[in-house]
Amino acid sequence: MSGNRLILSFVFCVVCCVVICFAEEAVPAKFAGSFYPDNPKELEAMIKAFLDKADPKAPEGEIFGLISPHAGYGFSGEAAAFGYKLIKGKSYKTVVIVGSSHQFSFNGASVYPEGAFRTPFGNLEVDKAFAARLLDKDKEIFFEPAAFSEEHSVEVQLPFLQKVLSNFRIVPIVLGDCTLLQCQKLAALLKEAIGKRKDVLVIASSDLYHGYDFRECEEADKLTLAQLKKMDAEGLYYGLREGRFQMCGGFGAVTLLALAKELGHERLDVLKYTNSALVTGRKQSGIWAVGYASCVIDQEEGAKPMLNNKQKKKLLRIARQSIETYLKTGNRLELSETDPALTRETGAFVTLHEKGQLRGCIGSLVGSEPL
Repeated sequence: MSGNRLILSFVFCVVCCVVICFAEEAVPAKFAGSFYPDNPKELEAMIKAFLDKADPKAPEGEIFGLISPHAGYGFSGEAAAFGYKLIKGKSYKTVVIVGSSHQFSFNGASVYPEGAFRTPFGNLEVDKAFAARLLDKDKEIFFEPAAFSEEHSVEVQLPFLQKVLSNFRIVPIVLGDCTLLQCQKLAALLKEAIGKRKDVLVIASSDLYHGYDFRECEEADKLTLAQLKKMDAEGLYYGLREGRFQMCGGFGAVTLLALAKELGHERLDVLKYTNSALVTGRKQSGIWAVGYASCVIDQEEGAKPMLNNKQKKKLLRIARQSIETYLKTGNRLELSETDPALTRETGAFVTLHEKGQLRGCIGSLVGSEPL
């Protein structure tokens, strides 16, 4: 009897050790030492140098999303730093990273559910609660461990994040081959999970052109970046399918654009563009070339109105008084205005209605004098 108890105790201890080890296990940094330095001090110095050199123009609103390259830091780190410098010190609590599968073939989206990802700077915890809101909702959005086992698109974003943010968790997502509907479904689930939160950042991890012609690289990337600035997820998706645009993480960008539009974000700015030929100086035809861009989507809810309600009412009152004064006296209304919004050079157009019927209109849509 005592022997059985001893065996049971031993088995219990082994199980406990296995559970504890599993719980503490993190996805290893498999690309440290190749895509970026595995020595923490060397890695920190490299990222700091990139951030110090970057001089991005800050958007007007709070940043909602980034498109960031995922090549080796020696090639794409300079471009990536432009986006990361803008979010330095921000108070994001959850960062969703949408990467693309380079080694494992599958359809749909794989969401990492819990645990941590390791980098030379330490572990980054997965936002388990947020990930749970994406899983078990659609059969094409699931957890496939193999999608993360040899994938760099998520991993290379992590050291930059660790150097510019604090007290945050991550939601790693890797996309396989996706239909437009699958991208839209993921965007819808992300929208639901985000809700009204303003402390969530979404990163689409993607490089641009891949090929053997430097000039073709630049021309192709111009077309792709112009399409991104349109914030047209559907147009981007079909352009990628047809080969008119090139992004190895294109489906992540499609998902980000669809999500941003759903949340009312209308503007994407290209912060920095470069390519491997420019970085290395090897601009000959036949040399492998890859494009890299850092883009930002701000958190403004649509475009700001030109005029507030008080200014609109004042302009309407001036228009009515102008008509009344001329009809009564034959003279123009004398005005003295100091509001900068009403004295700036801009177009103006006035319409007259009587009993719902248009009776006249006059003006110019092009500004040539103070409003």
